Amino acid sequence: MKTLAKLAMSLLALSSLTLSQASAQGHSHFIKIPETVEGIWKEIGNQQTKLDAVVAAKNLGEAHDHGFAIRDLVRALPAKVAAERKSKAEEAVPEINKLASAIDKSAAGGAQKTTEENVKKLATAVTTLQTALKAK
Repeated sequence: MKTLAKLAMSLLALSSLTLSQASAQGHSHFIKIPETVEGIWKEIGNQQTKLDAVVAAKNLGEAHDHGFAIRDLVRALPAKVAAERKSKAEEAVPEINKLASAIDKSAAGGAQKTTEENVKKLATAVTTLQTALKAK
């Protein structure tokens, strides 16, 4: 009986480990933040291109990954920009966060048109931020 209980506990522990590893791998929006502001802007552009492509291909299941990657990159900007631009970077974070969440919600619901609209709003917010920070 003890052997059966140990076996069951081992299997349970193994399945928990496997599930947690699968969960971590399933969220590609966990992105490495570049060291420089220029690198962050380049990666934001890369993620926007990928977001546009998956939405155009009606592959909404991946849209949240790219929307949240953009969110995470924007969140990193206040710590990296020049001191006089920090407040402008911080002001943009809540709006970008809201739009990334809206993309997640509309994409999860399979709402193609709403997701496309949310992606456009996100692109506008990023462009506005880029202009405010005088980024290249």
